[in-house]
Amino acid sequence: MATKRISFMSNVIMPLIVYAVTISLYFIFMPDEPTALFWVNLVYTLFLETAAFGWLFWIKKGDTKDVSPMMSIIIGTYGVYYTIAGIAVMLVFSILSVAGVEIGIQWYIASILVITAVWIVPAFLMAEADSSHKQEIDALQSNTADIRILSMQMKESLKASCMTTSQKTRLQQEMDSIPPSRVNSSNVVRIQEFIGSIPTQGYDYLITEIKNIKSSL
Repeated sequence: MATKRISFMSNVIMPLIVYAVTISLYFIFMPDEPTALFWVNLVYTLFLETAAFGWLFWIKKGDTKDVSPMMSIIIGTYGVYYTIAGIAVMLVFSILSVAGVEIGIQWYIASILVITAVWIVPAFLMAEADSSHKQEIDALQSNTADIRILSMQMKESLKASCMTTSQKTRLQQEMDSIPPSRVNSSNVVRIQEFIGSIPTQGYDYLITEIKNIKSSL
């Protein structure tokens, strides 16, 4: 219960407090005649805060399982750089405005859109590529575990056969040389059927069958 209360405080109450403080500060220092730059700065500041809270919530919720831990760090670091760039753009345009340099608000908005696109597009592309790579690694690890289990099952099945030690060793070597990357659910079923037939079949049949299985992978 306490954990849920703390989670509610950090995920809901804290962002609301930050938003309230941000809006209050903007209105406290609001000029008598606020310009479009003032309102754009307010909205963009709230957007940056939302992006930061969104990333923190994503990390705490554990939705990073689709990407590698290193990619989570890279995305977070990239987000920090984006935030710094966004604040720098706000400061530059605000300072120029106070100094009397007239720059169209469209250039300010365009600058924000450009750095946002430069942030979002590469981040999503990197995350997508990393997710695909992570899925391949996870599948390979799963297949390796399947091969290890099948190898153990084969050792037990070979104990019940009447073949010579050298024949058993040869069959085991053939099993252990199956590439994990070529294993899938249908292959596993076929290999299990082959293992189950070992006690009742002769060596010639078994060596031919295991080679056929490997060539069909």
